[in-house]
Amino acid sequence: MSTPSLSELEPGFHQFRHAIDGELGFEVFVWRGETAGKTLLLNGATHGDEYEGPTFLSELARDWQPNKLSGTVIAIPVLHEAAFFAGLRESPVDGKNLARVFPGDPNGTPTEKIAFAFENHFIAHADFYADFHSAGASYEILPWAGYITTPDADLMAIQRKMARCFPDVWHWGTPYLPGRTISAAFERNIPAIYLEFFGAGSVANADHRRLRIGFQNLLRVCGLEEGPLDSNDPLAIRESAPDTNNEHQEGHLQLENPAPCNGILTRIVRLGARIRSGDTFAVLQPLDGSEPQTVIAQSSGRVVFRRRQRSVSQGETLGSIAEI
Repeated sequence: MSTPSLSELEPGFHQFRHAIDGELGFEVFVWRGETAGKTLLLNGATHGDEYEGPTFLSELARDWQPNKLSGTVIAIPVLHEAAFFAGLRESPVDGKNLARVFPGDPNGTPTEKIAFAFENHFIAHADFYADFHSAGASYEILPWAGYITTPDADLMAIQRKMARCFPDVWHWGTPYLPGRTISAAFERNIPAIYLEFFGAGSVANADHRRLRIGFQNLLRVCGLEEGPLDSNDPLAIRESAPDTNNEHQEGHLQLENPAPCNGILTRIVRLGARIRSGDTFAVLQPLDGSEPQTVIAQSSGRVVFRRRQRSVSQGETLGSIAEI
């Protein structure tokens, strides 16, 4: 079936598939309140090996029956189905990363078509947006709530409030990076955050709790539901100055501390540890029997992201450090 117009949906619960091209598309769940209001858009599985968002949003689609909802909630548990069913970060069809191809292309590759459809049919109609990510199957993350920094004080204030909906996370405001879901929202002046959870190919109980609490708080911060607000102080904050060029690519985790060779990861600094520039970050044993390769930390700060999978290809990131 064709995607219904969101503005024409009657109050109540709706489920449909947004078809793009043949089998290409994704499942959509919509709750429309009896009274008009803002629209909150949520999605998971922008990357296919990140399971926290799909797990929580699938449960929401199955069980949630809101009371006195004012406005609209849209949930897309799995945005990138091909990557999800392959258990991969990128698409097994065209090899592309959905979080790097926005605004997409209606005549492009499958991943580019998904980006175009999601931005124009969903992000464009949202008043608030949250994308649920994690470290994926091969990595671990010190959970955080992130957003793009901007000189727009009002937009920054809303994004900070959205981030504070989620308990026991630190906050990372980074300069603009093109190609991401939140980049598409940023370009439309839509308040947007993304959540990064622990990962490791599973769903930690603590992250499931963060999602439950955070969702209820988001409804209230975004004006869709009345009730007490549980505002959570961040564990730490890092906010960089707005920079649409972002020459240092802050927030692009896959560029930091790359593996110098193919090999086996035999040692790596623990998640959350403080480290100084020049310290040992990890040790790799090459497969050709040569001497171990030591990876030196490129900056000082706290380890917020690190590789878990032991098999490593040359150039793959081993982790990330943030000064928080």
